[in-house]
Order: sequence, then structure tokens, then C-alpha cells
Amino acid sequence: MPTPSYDEERLADFRYVLQPTRLRLLQQILATDWGSLSPKELSFRNPDTSESTIRDHLREMTERERPITAKLTVAEEQRRQGIPRTFYAVTEYGIELLQSVGAYDGISLLYQLYENMDRPDDVRRVEEFDHRPEPDWL
Repeated sequence: MPTPSYDEERLADFRYVLQPTRLRLLQQILATDWGSLSPKELSFRNPDTSESTIRDHLREMTERERPITAKLTVAEEQRRQGIPRTFYAVTEYGIELLQSVGAYDGISLLYQLYENMDRPDDVRRVEEFDHRPEPDWL
């Protein structure tokens, strides 16, 4: 069986998403009903990683030549005090990368894990926000 050929940029993208913190963030975003999470929600799910580090990873993944995440914002008229304005979703390309490296199939287990977690009130309010932006490609 011939080995598939990949361009150097795609190989670099595989290595990039396999970095443990980035991989965990991508999987956590996908392990939701909405397909998008705010840095605040990701910070709750990753207590050993600061929210500023999470924001840095998300910004970096969004600004890549082939973006792995997409920045979604709450419409101005739907914004509420205490609710983040910015949420992140995994792009179709990011999902394809996760599938290619075998890191997509276990996401349903993460979903079940997070569904059973106790959350602080501020995180619960964000999760219950009716106007969360959601990706239209999921």
C-alpha cells in the first residue's frame, strides 16, 4: 500500500495540533453541544493553564495561514454583562487534522465527562447564554 504524501505545511500542522495543550483545547471545544467555547469556559476546564495562556493559544491557532480555530463574537444587541464577547470554534480544517491524527474519536467521552462536572455559577451562566455564537459548519 503506498504511503500518502503530505506537504511540509500539513506535516507542520499535524505536529502543531499534537502539542498537548492545543490538542486538549481543540478537543474540549468540540466536546460541547454548541461547538464553541469562550476562554473563560476553557480556563475552568483547564485549571492548570492560565486564561491568558489559553487566549494566546486560541489567538495563535486562529491567525495561522490555515486557521485551526475561528473566532466567533456575540452580536452587539445580544451582549450581556458577565458574558464573554468572544468564543472559539474548531475550523473544518482543524477537525480534519484531528481526524487524521486519530484525536477526534474520543471526543464523545470528553463530552460525557464535562456534562457531569460541577461548575461555578459564572461558568454556568455562560453555558446557559442563549445567544452563544455557534459555527455553521458543524
